[in-house]
Amino acid sequence: MRMENLHKNLINRKITIISFDVDGTLVNYDFVNSVWFEEIPKLVAEKEGISFNEALRKVKAAYNEVTEEKMEWYDIKYWVNRFELKINWKKLLDKVKWKIKVYPEVLPTLEKLSKNYKLVINSNSPREFLDLELKETNLTKFFFKIFSSTSDFNQVRKSEDYYAKICFILSVKPENMLHIGDNWKFDFEVPSRIGIKTLFLDRSKVKNGKFIIHNLSQIDDAIKSLEGF
Repeated sequence: MRMENLHKNLINRKITIISFDVDGTLVNYDFVNSVWFEEIPKLVAEKEGISFNEALRKVKAAYNEVTEEKMEWYDIKYWVNRFELKINWKKLLDKVKWKIKVYPEVLPTLEKLSKNYKLVINSNSPREFLDLELKETNLTKFFFKIFSSTSDFNQVRKSEDYYAKICFILSVKPENMLHIGDNWKFDFEVPSRIGIKTLFLDRSKVKNGKFIIHNLSQIDDAIKSLEGF
């Protein structure tokens, strides 16, 4: 009887779905940073006949005024209209899409994990950015489902409610899902509160601990620890 209970406990701990954040986890920040802090300020500078640095200060002030807690902050179409830029937002993103790059270990790691787990994306990046990033890096093929909290759920943050909805949609118990991301609060603390297994990806190697990895190639060993083997 005790062996049966042990077997059930091991099954209950088994991870079947692995969820990933995107920016800072699979794809580096060069592309998104270039859009927000280089290309938009350049266009503002040209339009208003001011220096790039002056335009950058103006743009950053506008971002701070809106704040990350509002949907507009993430909406490229909103900012193109707000600054009255004479460019289509798709052309703006296409101009710098060559900067979209995956981290070195991403492709071999996803190749390996996709053989044994269902892989999903959980990002707060809007679809305009997210879909382009996944397409340009050819990562879409690895993922069973792709979720954007902003575009698909109208939520600026990945809250406990958001993760609960994802588990419901995927028909998975929280304890059978693993989420990995580089934001301590929204990729690590929040999902863990509802029972999702979590790993914090710290590429800077500042943090260390049982639930902290420094690159994605460490996932296999971390899973063994999480499942109690």
